[in-house]
Amino acid sequence: MLKKFSKPTIWLLALLLVILVSSLFASLVQNSFFSVEVDKISFETDRGELSGYLYVPKGVDENNPAPAVLLTHGYLNNAEMQEIGAIELSRRGFVVLAFDMYDHGDSKWDTPAAFSFFSRSVYDAVQYMYDQPYVLKAANGDGMIGVSGHSMGGFSSSYAVLFDEVDFVTNGYRKIAAALPVGSDFRYVAAADQAFFGPRSAGIIAAHWDQFFFDNVTASTSGSVRYKDFVKDPVGLSFLGRTTEGTAEAGVWYDLGGGQRVIYTPDETHPQNTWSLESGGYTVEFFTEAFDFQLGQHTDLSSLSSYGIDASKDGQVWWLKEMFTMIALVALFALIFPAFALLTKLPIFNKIFAKEEETKEEVAVDKSSNHQMVLKVMIIILATLLGAFYLNIFMDRQVAGMTLLAKAMHYIIGGSFVFIIGAWLVSVFKPGEEGTKFAQKVTLGAGIIVFVALAFRWLLLNPTIITKTNYWSAPSINTISYWAMAAGGLLLLTTFGTAPLFNAGKEVSNPYGLKASFTQVLTSLLTALVLVFSLFLLIGLVEWIFLTDFRFYTYAIKIFNSQQFVAALRYMPIFLIYYFAAGVAVFANTSKMKGWKADILAAFLLVGPVLLFLVYQYFVLYNTAVAAFPTFSLNAILLVGLVPTLSVAGIIMRRFSEKTGNIWTSVFFTTAFFTFVALANTTVYLINFK
Repeated sequence: MLKKFSKPTIWLLALLLVILVSSLFASLVQNSFFSVEVDKISFETDRGELSGYLYVPKGVDENNPAPAVLLTHGYLNNAEMQEIGAIELSRRGFVVLAFDMYDHGDSKWDTPAAFSFFSRSVYDAVQYMYDQPYVLKAANGDGMIGVSGHSMGGFSSSYAVLFDEVDFVTNGYRKIAAALPVGSDFRYVAAADQAFFGPRSAGIIAAHWDQFFFDNVTASTSGSVRYKDFVKDPVGLSFLGRTTEGTAEAGVWYDLGGGQRVIYTPDETHPQNTWSLESGGYTVEFFTEAFDFQLGQHTDLSSLSSYGIDASKDGQVWWLKEMFTMIALVALFALIFPAFALLTKLPIFNKIFAKEEETKEEVAVDKSSNHQMVLKVMIIILATLLGAFYLNIFMDRQVAGMTLLAKAMHYIIGGSFVFIIGAWLVSVFKPGEEGTKFAQKVTLGAGIIVFVALAFRWLLLNPTIITKTNYWSAPSINTISYWAMAAGGLLLLTTFGTAPLFNAGKEVSNPYGLKASFTQVLTSLLTALVLVFSLFLLIGLVEWIFLTDFRFYTYAIKIFNSQQFVAALRYMPIFLIYYFAAGVAVFANTSKMKGWKADILAAFLLVGPVLLFLVYQYFVLYNTAVAAFPTFSLNAILLVGLVPTLSVAGIIMRRFSEKTGNIWTSVFFTTAFFTFVALANTTVYLINFK
């Protein structure tokens, strides 16, 4: 039967089946094989609307309430990042709400202001959960609610306890019984000390290799990307009720203020907290111990087992969901290629292809000499080293480093004019059409380099052109987009400056993949948009049916909302610059290559500098306890998300360009698709939508 279908059709159907089966099993792990009801909910607050996933174990209702735990994410993330606590706590019997903070995911703030979203997010969610009849409360009004959040979510959790303690003065009861900030100390909490935790059970997960916090001794100018031990830090000691270093131990519970205190110090980095068996185990241990203690403080409440909590349940299963969503993610990326092949067989869409005679020399086997190949490898290595060296300078917009590079553009521009003059002088000794053609060719190539160098110089001298304004309102994307334009400038200069060396003496009609008719370019844009729409339709259906996304670690592909859609359209022209440069570089270096080797080279051309920088940064950190660039914290984390994007984008560019004979479909597709991916997974301040 399958013989009746073409190969792309078979691949498409097979990959769709993989996605559906993987998403089904991810959903089954998420709902603990139907023992937990999982719903996507949203609710109104005094400040706007919060959205998230509600996990209610079977048997829990208004007649059989249970303790509840509220989980939230860190800066630039979303509710899905809290799957460890959500799955592990709910399958043990706790009610769990994993939600998006204001300005993140699908949550909306009626009075938005940049970087102010976190202070009230958790406490507003506490108000909602406290009013739910299935959430356990003591006779005196005390709520059996726990709060936990990662990074900024940890600050919001601490603020929630602070607000709860203020309300206690007037209403006489506390809604929050336990709090576990993860990857956050108290730098953004407006309190002189941690006394506001009062008689609650409170803990902190403070990783040794956290890139941001838990070091209140080292000067901030020395950077925060270093080894820490919070149980020896003065703030950590104060949290535990200790004053002298050496009097506290990690993982040991201490009585303080009628409540409990504990600090966990996993051997992890900041983002690893959200993807860790160790931190997952600490989360389960903390809330089990905390609620056991808090229930015992009320004579009208019983033990954990009385409310359906199975404290004896061992092991963790959340990683199974992670495995299935990873399989779905890989299948989604692979699906792009048969979908492209089938779409471009249809009328109109098949006009993206160049005529065979226009591309026949481009697909010929590369017959470059060994010397040329060695030179090419050396240039790629040097360009990768240069990209890695300037990576943190571009992302941190270090004026000194960019000014120096801007000055170097003078030499490139000057050298280009020297080549132009020299070419026309040579044409004098080669009279006739051949000499003129040579001079014109050099003039065109050098002129392009001059234009790129001038544009690149302007970009370097104006590092604040993309900031958190009412127009570009995604702060993490601002950082990445500036890097993307600067990296694109390096790619274009390297490609346009070196490609003529390898094409000398050869008749190559389309060395950079730019040659295409107006119809081809227009059809390429239409093809890219239809393909992007189809992929996100599939993503949306999976999220709607299974309540899962396509995810691995901190990298995810999920559907976007209307605000994120508008924001993505605003960033696309910026990312178009980078993907255009990347498309040119990939085409020029791989157009005569075949197979997996060409894919690897295409991916490396884009992701090589990022990988090299990350390896160096963390190799130095783990071997010396201080990173190579100790002040490069948040941006280094953002780079991790670029690794899969750039790797896949390089392969897409190589394969699409090989089929079409030009770069345009690949450039339009990667620009649109990966911009939507980025905007759906970060914070977008809603100031610009007011």
